[in-house]
Amino acid sequence: MLYKSPILMAAASPALLAKGCVNVLEISALKEYAGERWPRICEGVYARLETLLRAKLGQNDLFVRISDVAYLITMPTTDPDDVNAICLRVSFDLHVSFLGQCNLDQMQVSTVSNGDDDTLVLHRLPPARVISLAERAGIAIQPQAQPDKSGSAADLIECSVPSSSGKNLRTSGVLSNAMAALPEGAVKVEHVFTQIWSVLSRAITTYACEPKTIFVPPRIDPVPFKLLQPKERIEVEIAAFKMGADQLTKAYATDSRFLLAVPISFDVLGSPAGRMECLSLCHSLSYAIRPFLIFTIYGIPPGVGQTRLANLVNTLRPFARSISATISPDSRSYQAFHAYEGIGLHAVGFNLREFSPQSPFTQHDAEQLSRFSRQFNFGSFLFNVESKAILKFALDAQIQSLSGSVIAPACGEPQGVWRLTWGEVLAQPVVELWG
Repeated sequence: MLYKSPILMAAASPALLAKGCVNVLEISALKEYAGERWPRICEGVYARLETLLRAKLGQNDLFVRISDVAYLITMPTTDPDDVNAICLRVSFDLHVSFLGQCNLDQMQVSTVSNGDDDTLVLHRLPPARVISLAERAGIAIQPQAQPDKSGSAADLIECSVPSSSGKNLRTSGVLSNAMAALPEGAVKVEHVFTQIWSVLSRAITTYACEPKTIFVPPRIDPVPFKLLQPKERIEVEIAAFKMGADQLTKAYATDSRFLLAVPISFDVLGSPAGRMECLSLCHSLSYAIRPFLIFTIYGIPPGVGQTRLANLVNTLRPFARSISATISPDSRSYQAFHAYEGIGLHAVGFNLREFSPQSPFTQHDAEQLSRFSRQFNFGSFLFNVESKAILKFALDAQIQSLSGSVIAPACGEPQGVWRLTWGEVLAQPVVELWG
């Protein structure tokens, strides 16, 4: 139980408590483990924990230390289950960073409710709840056997933890980072850079790092992105983001500037594990290159709520020049576009890979996109244009940014900004996407 102070009354207001977006993360297990050393190491623990929180929380979230072993975390725009999962992941990462492992009972996360008078009541997440949230948090656990009547849930957990020698150690009662538990190089990706043409500037100004082929051992044939497991999708998208950022950093150092489009799917960004991985990488980027980043959220489902989309946009906003978003092929009615209004997007458009042969992209779609973007002062784009017919639709509708094999073939590394006119685009033959 906590007594409300003025800061707690704001961070844990009745409205926020009712939404279920307030948690308390305790670190008493670390204090108990440290014993008499706690006064000497506690400031280092606080610094590490706050670094983890800043890396994984969005700009609308806040945290405050409320005792020597507890932090209150408030995430107003996040689903309650996601708040729980993010706090569990922070607790897990903290214990692993100091102890090399994390037992189930060390992850002490509580939900918060109003008590009598000016008090807050903590409700510790039980072991069964922690286990059910583990995958959502990006933590791999493996139940081993059925418990007897005297057994506890903590006795049932056994995971693979990679050792420094590369071999897997079997450790009872330990949780493992799902990504780290994968053998080194488990998912191998070949990347290419798609060139994006700014029609208004008459130049290739932007590059997007994308996976060309994906290999998931033990399979020896490439695996399509849509068939990957959720954890593999996160790994592939974050790897592409990192490679693109590395190329941008290298180009910035040599004054060879370009814009980097960072495609990130709605499913990956919308999952706690994917969002945490993305935010961790964002926080690690130099402030110098952030003005050259353009995030594009793609794979947005039809009928997505405006609040949900706005939350994802706000998550990325501090780290980029601008945010763009694709429109689902199943949301091509003009009225459906209005979920994209007023949430801070710079441009909207279609990724033509999301269209099916049964419902292809049409001139009407291009005109609807152009009309909507002009009315609300958005930029407009079409990605992965593969035919001259669709190119003609884009020309007639005055779409502002285009990519695809009929524009310019993908390349192994960004080639910097270079001039390209409509005449040159219309005159060149259609080539294979990967050139």
